[in-house]
Amino acid sequence: MSPDHTARRSRARYIEALKAIPLPVRHTDPSDPALPIDLAGLPVLATETVDERQVRFSLIVGQTRLRLTFTDTHPNLIGSVINLSAPRARLVIAGPLHTEWALANEPALIDHAIRIWNADTRTCNR
Repeated sequence: MSPDHTARRSRARYIEALKAIPLPVRHTDPSDPALPIDLAGLPVLATETVDERQVRFSLIVGQTRLRLTFTDTHPNLIGSVINLSAPRARLVIAGPLHTEWALANEPALIDHAIRIWNADTRTCNR
């Protein structure tokens, strides 16, 4: 057999093996109503309207913060609301593109994030 033929057979076997592995779903279109997943593979806890724009609040597992993204804009990343279990949560803006809008709506974004965090997460006390 030629090296090219062997390489093609190896690639074909590799692709078949990958198809057989159950990989986690990163994004569904249309999104699953029970547990929607954003484009980064994070579960969306809520979608809220802030200043006439739809904002998704996604859970970052293992951290006390929610990731904020727009539903209708690309690039869609706004940033995160961090320190949600502390007395003073704050907004961290990811990049300069949406800075002006995010700063103008910072109190509303933080209030929504705190409400969503308190409603959708639980603390485990051992």
